[in-house]
Amino acid sequence: MKSFLTLLASVLVLTASVLQAAEVKTIASPNGKVQVNVSVGQEMTYALTFDGKTVLKPSKLGMSFKDMVALGEMKIADVSTKTINETWTNKLSKQSTYVNHCNEMTLKVVEVAAPNRELVLVFRAYNDGIAFRYGVPVQSAFPGVFVVSSDDTQFAFTGDWTCWASDQERFNTSQEKQFPEMKLSDISDNAFCICPLVVAGDFGYCALMESDLLRWAGAQYAAVAGGNKAGEAATMAIRLTPRADGNGCVLRETGAQSPWRVITLGKKAVDLVNNSGIVLNCATPCVLEDVSWVRAGASSWDWWSEGNKVLNTDTLKSRIDLASENGWAFTTLDDPWYFNSKFQYKPEHLTDTASGCGTIDLPEAFVYAKSKNVGIFLWMHYQDFDFCGHERTFTAYEKWGAAGMKIDFMDSDNQERVEWIEDILKNAAKHHLMINFHGMFKPTGMERTYPNYITREGILGNEYNKFSDKVTTRHTATLPFTRWLCGAGDYTPGGFVNRQPEHFYIQKGLSTPTTDEMGTRAHALAMCMITDSPCLTICDSPANYKNQPGFSFLKNIPAVWDETTAIDGQVGEFYLVQRRSGNKFYASAITNENARELTLKLDFLKPGKTYVAQIYADTPESGGTGEKDAEKIAEILTEVTAADTLTIKMVRNGGWNAIFTEK
Repeated sequence: MKSFLTLLASVLVLTASVLQAAEVKTIASPNGKVQVNVSVGQEMTYALTFDGKTVLKPSKLGMSFKDMVALGEMKIADVSTKTINETWTNKLSKQSTYVNHCNEMTLKVVEVAAPNRELVLVFRAYNDGIAFRYGVPVQSAFPGVFVVSSDDTQFAFTGDWTCWASDQERFNTSQEKQFPEMKLSDISDNAFCICPLVVAGDFGYCALMESDLLRWAGAQYAAVAGGNKAGEAATMAIRLTPRADGNGCVLRETGAQSPWRVITLGKKAVDLVNNSGIVLNCATPCVLEDVSWVRAGASSWDWWSEGNKVLNTDTLKSRIDLASENGWAFTTLDDPWYFNSKFQYKPEHLTDTASGCGTIDLPEAFVYAKSKNVGIFLWMHYQDFDFCGHERTFTAYEKWGAAGMKIDFMDSDNQERVEWIEDILKNAAKHHLMINFHGMFKPTGMERTYPNYITREGILGNEYNKFSDKVTTRHTATLPFTRWLCGAGDYTPGGFVNRQPEHFYIQKGLSTPTTDEMGTRAHALAMCMITDSPCLTICDSPANYKNQPGFSFLKNIPAVWDETTAIDGQVGEFYLVQRRSGNKFYASAITNENARELTLKLDFLKPGKTYVAQIYADTPESGGTGEKDAEKIAEILTEVTAADTLTIKMVRNGGWNAIFTEK
């Protein structure tokens, strides 16, 4: 018995010495409210607190490498810290100026035993979140390259918190699903939840995202192996999209760095919207020498209402006229402009002298668009793009005078596709072409690195109204707090066949003459204001806009902003936002299926000035049960000052909008 106790004591002493061997380093935000503790020893972990509240308990760090044993005990070989405080401008965003202010800690960690692998951990602490990434330095333990089989980062929450998660159910999708409310324990260990994963706990709110996804695999979230139990603390894990060639998830040369794992924080849901911009701040700055030719603006579109069954030179000119007459910079010529027949791709018909599908005189259309100062985006299936040849296509588009390309159906964020995207942007820039990616994964700050990436899809947008009832007003009231946290989304708002849900008609096929949009006319206008997209594609046809009440709101509508402030909102319930473009101020609000009354203080206006407020609001009848009641809208002119407060009344599935012009 004595020998057993002696042995037990020795084990306890040994265990204690191992635990004591773990080194802990701390980094805090400039205001001290965000703190990260990084522990390096038998395991590598990090823990996160926000304003004294634990957001994450010690959570696993690390990566696994193909054909190599798991990382063993690590030690800190070097540590350095610095403060970053820089300001940069962005003419293609929801705000024109970003401040990158954080404290950064870099840890070089080395495996204690052979093969003595080295990693670099970089942590940034912002006043409203953190970011961290891994580096694999050049070293003898790796033969010049490495293959990542998994990212072992975890997020150990202290409870089974409410969250909003979009499970794509598999790798390699277009990432076009809702973000339903659930508990963390509802997410399985075989989930494929895309960024952002938004969580509400006793600490407030947080959003898990990633930044600077270049030459790496995209990340999804799932429960740890075995799952989480309802009502108990939940831990989430990262899943990297596997490479198409089956060789792990990431194949890179030593010296490479992973994307940043980003966690934004806020006491309220709107704080996530008003975040300092960690995703963009952590992204690689612009690598293009000249981006003076890149411009933002609204775009008309030809696919939404007719599905292009009546596509010809005259209908294209009508879209050009719609853009020109209303101060929109672009029109988008979509599928199937170069096909001989629907869904029969004929890339051999796309040449540098192509005239479209036989009904479009493309040279004439480009001359006409130029005379109207309207740029044309041309849609293309990525497979046809590959078949025709990238350089050949870029050269032809540049010769024609195209503003850019809308490339579709990539449906993957594996490493090969991410590298393909980056290659496209580099080469398109040489021909002064902007790119709108559809069938595309969520944003990761790439718009800072390549500003000619003007917008992307990766969002359950208005196009789904053609064939589903998923684009509800609860969904639209969720998007500002979820998908748009990552970056621009080509949601394509602005449908004017407005219907309350009981009258919403799901189209039977893509070629129907009109498409319904769920919600009131004021809600549809607000979605044009709420949508973050430097190429703001406004969806409906000239016929559906002609002489319609409320359309004047869309005239000269900005696509980028000097300032954006989320004033009030709850995820899936309602949202109220205020924006500024130059000397003009705008405000918009939406609500879900519940009627709602809000107040808006006008203290964002310049003091001592009088403004004319042009208001577009629901009428009491807008929430009625008649088929077209949702199309009713009130247009009101009134004078206001910064000292005033406006009352916002919205019917079910309603909205509200105002433009404030200095008198």
